[in-house]
Formats: sequence, C-alpha cells, structure tokens
Amino acid sequence: MEKVRMYQLSRFLISTVMGMGLVFLVLCFADIRGIFSHIFQFIFGLFFSFVFIGYAIYLWIKRNEGKGYYWDDEGVVIDFQGNKVYWDEIEEIKLVKSRLGKSTVIYPHYTNHEKIRIRRKKKMPTPAHSIDWFLIEKPKEFHKNLMKFWEEKCNLKNGDN
Repeated sequence: MEKVRMYQLSRFLISTVMGMGLVFLVLCFADIRGIFSHIFQFIFGLFFSFVFIGYAIYLWIKRNEGKGYYWDDEGVVIDFQGNKVYWDEIEEIKLVKSRLGKSTVIYPHYTNHEKIRIRRKKKMPTPAHSIDWFLIEKPKEFHKNLMKFWEEKCNLKNGDN
C-alpha cells in the first residue's frame, strides 16, 4: 500500500483558534474590578476562552501525532481516527462551495452506507463525507491530486470490464 501525501491540519487554523481563545481570556480579566458586578459575562467569556483554547490544543496534538487526510491504494482517510472509505465504495468525489467555504465531498454508493456506518461505529449512516478546506494545509493541491488519483482508479476499473 503506497500512501500518497499526508495533508496535515493547518497551522493557521490552530493559531487562529488559539488566538481567539486568548483574546476571550484577556477580555475576561480586562476589567478586574467589574468582574463581580458582571459575573455572568465573566463566566460566559471564561467558558468560551477555554473552549477555543482546548480545541486549539486538541488540533495541535492531532497534528503532532501525524494525523491528517491522505489516500492510498485501499481508499481515502476521512477523519482523524484513520477511518477510510474504500475506492470500490465511492460513487463520486466533488468540490462543494458553500457560504462557509469549500469542501471536498466523498459520496459513497448508497449500497455501502451501512458497511461504512458499521466500520466507523456510528449510530446513523452518513450519505457523504466532507473534508473541509479550512482544516488542512494546501487544500487546492489536496483536491487536485485526489481527483487525479480517483480518475486513474476509475479508468483502471472501467478498463478491466
């Protein structure tokens, strides 16, 4: 199994989320005398700062563990736990543009939804698996290379018929 290139989590995303958490934290303690008069806002700000900082630490740990998105001869890794959608299960791969950004979306054939659900240990099947571009470094390169590899796989499969 030849693993192509690993597309890791974006450093920019991690630093942005960490920065937002630190800004919330600084704003919480900016008016130290007014903390007790505005206790609800203080607790609210403290909660959000810890959520953002915690998420940034989680992403940083995953990046340091070498987690990311890639594909090999078996299939495409669709999450940070290493779950794959195998090439013979995929019906289509598309670029989807929305208000929130771009994503590479992998659509498995409907007959494979249950197999993938069981393999991922989920309660409900997922009709599509989205890889958001803001999560990874070099997302255009990722999508272009994935589409090229997917087309080669389709040509090999159709050539065997």
